Amino acid sequence: MAMMAMKKNLTERARKKAFDAIFSKFDHNQNGKLFISDFVDELKLHDIEIDEEELEILKRFADEEGEVTKHDFEHYTKESELWKSLDKNRDGVVSSLEMTSKAELAFNVADKNSDGYITKAEFSKFAKNLSKEQVEKVMSKFDSDGDGKLDLEEFKKLMKK
Repeated sequence: MAMMAMKKNLTERARKKAFDAIFSKFDHNQNGKLFISDFVDELKLHDIEIDEEELEILKRFADEEGEVTKHDFEHYTKESELWKSLDKNRDGVVSSLEMTSKAELAFNVADKNSDGYITKAEFSKFAKNLSKEQVEKVMSKFDSDGDGKLDLEEFKKLMKK
């Protein structure tokens, strides 16, 4: 009996940890709330379209600015068939790996020193089929803040093109 209780406690802690990590990913400004639009955009990065019915379910949990608190988002996930479908391995936990987009995976491969940016040199190694001139053009087009490197958001815009 004690083993069953321990296993249930470990599973619940794993579920909470995974939920917290995913919520943090959607909470772009880290204010404890997520914008519905940010959630929808993240799903689109996974080639997941949210239908009107699902959007209406989510809106029931949102405030007048279209934000959902962590507490309310947790309630939403319990009602949502879409959310349940994101649990690829059917273990009852939607992990951050299951919610990592192809763009994020590619970014992590290209960001060799894991500093959160892709430099021209890193991009050149990543995009071996591009000439030096093409790399320059891509970097200048998508480096929206002009710092000479791409952050994840800039890289996501590049991947959408």
